Amino acid sequence: MTMALPPGLAARIPSIIGKNRAAVEYGPIGIDMDAECIRLVQFCRQGDNIALASAAIVPLSSEARASAKQTRSLIRKALHKHRFVGREAVSCLQPKDVKIMMVSYLHQAGKSDEELIVQRIAERVGDDLGDYVIDYLMIRPQVKDGQERSVLIAMARRDRVVEYLEQLRRAGLMVKVLEIEPTAIRRLVLLKHGNDHQANLMTVSLGYSQTYITVLSGRRLIYERDINLGEKQLVELLCRELDLDDHDARSMLVSSGDLALAHNEDDPAVSMTDALYGVLKPLFMELVEDINRALVYAASETRGMPVKHIYLTNVVASWRGIEHFVDSLIDVPVSVLVPFEGFDGSDAHQSESDPRSAVVTGMALQGMTEAD
Repeated sequence: MTMALPPGLAARIPSIIGKNRAAVEYGPIGIDMDAECIRLVQFCRQGDNIALASAAIVPLSSEARASAKQTRSLIRKALHKHRFVGREAVSCLQPKDVKIMMVSYLHQAGKSDEELIVQRIAERVGDDLGDYVIDYLMIRPQVKDGQERSVLIAMARRDRVVEYLEQLRRAGLMVKVLEIEPTAIRRLVLLKHGNDHQANLMTVSLGYSQTYITVLSGRRLIYERDINLGEKQLVELLCRELDLDDHDARSMLVSSGDLALAHNEDDPAVSMTDALYGVLKPLFMELVEDINRALVYAASETRGMPVKHIYLTNVVASWRGIEHFVDSLIDVPVSVLVPFEGFDGSDAHQSESDPRSAVVTGMALQGMTEAD
């Protein structure tokens, strides 16, 4: 049943609603592309409440990956099908296309930070810096002349940046910010903990071939390091030691079930998960050494305050039992970072919520939180 309203009242309804209900503001569309899929996420804000508005995962076939035209078509279809609002986007290049490093330099009176940073980058890289797009984030900005400052550097070849931005433009997106993974993860973690928290927190992003270790002290990023370790190296070790092919090894690591491997009558059964991680333990112990160095550094920078929690994210964080295995190797509580957890609207997007979506979730929150 519908009821006709007096013309005068009908005309006033929009203004009445506007006075009693805050307008909905949509954030940018976070978009992340890797070798397997395209991930898209968007949030909206009404008053102080941030809700998940839309999310999508678009699988990429080998044919689509090889065709920029097909990739752009898939993006356009996903934007329309999943009702993303607006076309302003935040994205990042694939890890293989970005060099992230932390460098230190002595602050000198009469010289700008930019001048000193460029000098240090030139010493480290050796290439013509004119071929690169470079950005930086100060890690230790509050120092006196003659004291050491630390800065996080992100650099990518200019031609690759232009090519990527043009691909997104032709897919109908206007890139607002091109950022890096540690910045996006930082934004997500800060929102989950509250921007006024003072604890030391660590994120370990285990990607396809690289791992990023990031430490936050309150809102400050105080440590960042990338390591040449990821799913690729771990799976290669598993294939080599157990004589498996790549597909079988990956399937065993991500499958939801867990089988028991019987040894003999005198030995208890060992779970498949335990057996797999037993093979991979030497590589994980190398990672643990890097994590422990980061823990010591964080304590030294914050007057002995320990890291309160470690979050695992990205590809390897989606493996079965990974948080329990890593937790058993480190004396700090470990858990997997669940990107959509705690947001209104997340129930409708459970299939898109896994640790691999943490980066794109953080990107979609750009401009929506106090962390920017």
